[in-house]
Amino acid sequence: RARDRNRNNATASSTEAAAASPSATPTRRGGSSSSQGAREAQQSSNQKKKKSFRYKPGTVALREIRQFQKTTKLLIPAASFIREVRSITHILAPPEITRWTAEALVALQEAAEDYLVGLFSDAML
Repeated sequence: RARDRNRNNATASSTEAAAASPSATPTRRGGSSSSQGAREAQQSSNQKKKKSFRYKPGTVALREIRQFQKTTKLLIPAASFIREVRSITHILAPPEITRWTAEALVALQEAAEDYLVGLFSDAML
C-alpha cells in the first residue's frame, strides 16, 4: 500500500511539475498510463502467491477422531438438544407431561450420543 501511495504521489508531482513549467516537453495523456499499466501487469504476473499449506485428505479427520476419543465431554450442543427433546415430548407425550429434570436431560443426551457413536462405528464396518 505504501508503495502504491508513493508511486501515485511521484506521478502526481511529476505531472504537476510538467504542467507548471512552460519549457517542459508535452507528454501524451494515454502513453504514460498504458505503459504504467503494462508494468504493473508484468509485476503482478512475476509475483507468485505462496500456496497455503494443506494436509493430505483424511489427516485432519484422524487427528480429530483421536482428540474426541480422549475427551469425555458431550459433542452435541446442550441447548439445541434440549430444545429438540422438548419438541418431541410435545408431539408424542400426553399434554400434562411437559417438564424434564436437568439430570434426565443429561442422561438422555449421553445415551443418544453413545447410540450415535455406535451407529457410526457400525456403519464404518
